[in-house]
Amino acid sequence: MVIRAGRLEIGPGCTIGPGTVLAGDTVTLGAGVTIGRGCDLRAGRLSIGPRSEIGAGVTVLAAEAFEVGRAARISDQVRVVCRSLVAGTLLYLGHEATVGYGGTTESTATLRLGDRVALGPRTIVNANHPVDLGDDVGTGSDVTFWTHGYHFGHRLLDGYRATFAPIVLEPGVWLGYHCSVMPGVRVGAGTIVAAGAVVAADLPAGCLAAGVPAKVKSPLRPVPPEGAAALDAVRDVLAGWAGELAWKQVPVVADPGGSAWTVDPGATLGPAHRVRLVLAAAGPVTGRADLVEVVVALGYEAAHTGPEAAHTGPEAAYAGPHAALFLPRTGRLHGATSAVIEDLRDHLRRHALPCGDERCFTSITPEAFTRLRRMTAAGPPALQPAAGRPTPQPMERHP
Repeated sequence: MVIRAGRLEIGPGCTIGPGTVLAGDTVTLGAGVTIGRGCDLRAGRLSIGPRSEIGAGVTVLAAEAFEVGRAARISDQVRVVCRSLVAGTLLYLGHEATVGYGGTTESTATLRLGDRVALGPRTIVNANHPVDLGDDVGTGSDVTFWTHGYHFGHRLLDGYRATFAPIVLEPGVWLGYHCSVMPGVRVGAGTIVAAGAVVAADLPAGCLAAGVPAKVKSPLRPVPPEGAAALDAVRDVLAGWAGELAWKQVPVVADPGGSAWTVDPGATLGPAHRVRLVLAAAGPVTGRADLVEVVVALGYEAAHTGPEAAHTGPEAAYAGPHAALFLPRTGRLHGATSAVIEDLRDHLRRHALPCGDERCFTSITPEAFTRLRRMTAAGPPALQPAAGRPTPQPMERHP
């Protein structure tokens, strides 16, 4: 490991893998940052937010700044070359994603990413000119962004022009697998672009677009569910989570009404958890050492009004070590954490109900996969489950 910095700040609990190089005028690692083996991260200002995870073999060369907020996950073999990259919380860059592909050492080579931006594996961002992706922008794999293009066979003095222009995606845009976005494009908020499309011109907000070149196919007219319909939608998601826990050999029992579940992960993953789905939560909830109370609520009602309400909001009512509150409408998560709570959080994320932005997403690894991974460890593998209750396995990390 080699660190060269004019000013260095490393928070508690950081892990830096062997063979990694960190270099910059200022290098700042927040608390709990993990950097894998064989990375080479160099920037004028190199700043990685708390509890972020950098995979193996990541390389960064950013003349001015490489700054990512808390709980970023940058997967193995990501490559970045640009003037600056600045990102908010919960950034995800998939395996072998690249910022580069020509011209990204120019003065205009800047990339700004909002909160909760997720770029799939093998995404290419050619940030020769500025690329600005708003909050909650996401892509499938193998998506490309191009801000410049030229060809010697089509010359300026023959009547052609090279193209250099920025790209802007407003908040909430989704680009499907293998989309391409051309120079100068702006895509309006909330628009969905179907797989394989080539976006060569601006698209308005709130539409479904597809084709080569991409054209508007229809407006999006979502109807947010309310009341009982909203409860039913989230109840189905939680019932699916209970099924996944059973596959992971974590015992779970559903109440007859289908709106509460008792999870008993055993000593390896902590105490039992009582998970309840409600229309509106009211605090305070404390739980106890042998039973963690988890509430998934579509709203929150303070136990008091007036000046006392400030002391009975979600942050205070679920602040103890044995209670947690998920608020999927607002994306907030308050209270305790545990293997079971993080597994639920990851399941909600996968169903477009992300909650909490303080930590990367993790889940409990199914024993069937863990057993196969153990086969190369010392000693013969136990091919048959041991008698009695199986032991739930450690956590799997996810984008």
